Amino acid sequence: MTPDDRALLEEPAARKTWELLAKRFSDQPLTPDTSPQLDLGIDSLEWLSLTTEIRSHVGIELSEEAITRIETVRDLLREVAEHPEATKAGPVADPLEEPEKVLGEDRKWWLAPLGPMERTIAWCLWALDWVLVHAAFKLSVNGRWRLPEKGPFVLSRNHVSYLDSFVLAAVLDYKLLEGTYWAGWTGVAFGPVFRLLRRLCHVVPIDPDKAAASSLAFGAAVLREKHNMVWYPECGHSKTGELGPLKQGSGMLLHRYRVPVVPVSIKGTRDALPPDRWIPRPGSHIQIIFGDPLDPEELERQGDGEEPSKRITSALRDAMLQVK
Repeated sequence: MTPDDRALLEEPAARKTWELLAKRFSDQPLTPDTSPQLDLGIDSLEWLSLTTEIRSHVGIELSEEAITRIETVRDLLREVAEHPEATKAGPVADPLEEPEKVLGEDRKWWLAPLGPMERTIAWCLWALDWVLVHAAFKLSVNGRWRLPEKGPFVLSRNHVSYLDSFVLAAVLDYKLLEGTYWAGWTGVAFGPVFRLLRRLCHVVPIDPDKAAASSLAFGAAVLREKHNMVWYPECGHSKTGELGPLKQGSGMLLHRYRVPVVPVSIKGTRDALPPDRWIPRPGSHIQIIFGDPLDPEELERQGDGEEPSKRITSALRDAMLQVK
């Protein structure tokens, strides 16, 4: 190592991260010039798992922006060492095991039960959505009877349009929705004006610009409270309209919380509201198909990958592709 590299490893956070990498990739040569992507085979799914481990063992949460700057192990160590929290780095709560410790007070607000007045307003919002969706589009719903009679369970569905959530909510019973939470991207769903409306609709903030810890903590907190969760395993809109790769967060949640997962296919919303339009096309045909509930243990046996969460994610994507 160069003198600069040795000085970098004297930083406590960088040293802990180096030790974590050495243990995780003990069968591979590791130097500051090692490429995480090319030499260690860390893809987007593996980054999710690795950054979660770094947060758990080192106490630092790397943002997606920071990850995009990392081309070598040296870059990773610098990102960790220069992080604002590096001076007090240390073990922190696991987002899957102790979500309540990971989520700050502000974010706990999203999960607090609704009061009587809030429940009334929430029902009115659902009723308005039901009327508008059924009046504007020609809906076809198949397999709704496959939904478990009681939770908790996860609805895992494709994401091709901003209409998806409105349409899905309009074909579910309000009694079911009272115990259901939705993952919502902060860049779209959490402007100041809509903050209260999102809480009324049980939409929890998932931030794609940050690491996975807070997102996983929200999912874990919902399932720990025996609520249902609508999860978007692609972590964003599909750019092509086809189901893209699934993020490993789905597998990590289902590996820890062995609840049934129902694959859902939504078709037609991309034509009703294409990416370049803000006003939907009335009269569009939209189809919602619910697949059979899946057991995470069975998914783990069927999927590909070295880690259980990867096998679950792999098998879940295959199951979602088969829902037609």
